Amino acid sequence: MATRSKAVTDVSNQNYRYQPSIEEQMAIVVKRVGEVANMVPKSPLYWASIELLAKDEVSRGIFYALPHECKLHYLKRKTKASNEQEKEPTYY
Repeated sequence: MATRSKAVTDVSNQNYRYQPSIEEQMAIVVKRVGEVANMVPKSPLYWASIELLAKDEVSRGIFYALPHECKLHYLKRKTKASNEQEKEPTYY
């Protein structure tokens, strides 16, 4: 009987895969968007891209799989957002 228990434990250990937390997954999204060539930080495109990839797993997978030179174009097509830097509001 001890042999069977060990076999069950071994099988369940082989099937275990580490699943990153939602925070870890979103940190990767933010990092990858920030690495896109010619992406303007704080632009509407930057923020829309993060939101798109955070919400849509299929779009995220496509984005990750694309060659680097296609990523900006893909995000522009998907979000239709501007890549011009926004001015941050001033609060008094």
